[in-house]
Amino acid sequence: MGKKIYLSLFNPTKDPKKMKIVIFGAAGAGTSTLAKAFARENGYEHLEADHYYWLKTEHPYENKRDPTERNHQFLADLNSYDKVVVAGSVFNWTPVMPDQFQLAVFLWLPTDIRMQRLILREKQRYGTLLETDPWLKKENAAFITWASRYDEPDFRGRSHNQHQQWIGKLKIPVLEITGDISIAERLQRMQEKVHNMRS
Repeated sequence: MGKKIYLSLFNPTKDPKKMKIVIFGAAGAGTSTLAKAFARENGYEHLEADHYYWLKTEHPYENKRDPTERNHQFLADLNSYDKVVVAGSVFNWTPVMPDQFQLAVFLWLPTDIRMQRLILREKQRYGTLLETDPWLKKENAAFITWASRYDEPDFRGRSHNQHQQWIGKLKIPVLEITGDISIAERLQRMQEKVHNMRS
């Protein structure tokens, strides 16, 4: 018999003690950076979608977690906290996912700026392993190619079109932050949005 997951559909927008936020966008758009900063400044719990999507293996991002197990673990953790900010694209994991949040934040950067930052991040993360580990070198090259196609209109992976379709279906407020602006300004816009929602 499968595990039961009890979900709360209560919308706590007006409750200062309760708020669940999801930040999503292309790889390299800065979702994790913003989520960490917002959580730190506002006393929120920070969850990373990748932590649930991928199994822990010797080579990172190699094996996906079983979707049922992934959803159970994620929703259990999400509902363990009153104030949570999630970094990652989770809306397509299960039909009930959009009902778990009170605010969605969408980040977009021009492709050239985003890819420069993403390539630099990968070099800082893996260092010389990108050249000395054949498996990692191959997988990283494939990842960079995949990430670079986000804004292509006919791309079927995680894409700008897909995210815009999600936004169009959401029944919660969506804050869209576009362009190359500082983390401080992004953070300020998020904080202002949350404040206005509770006013």
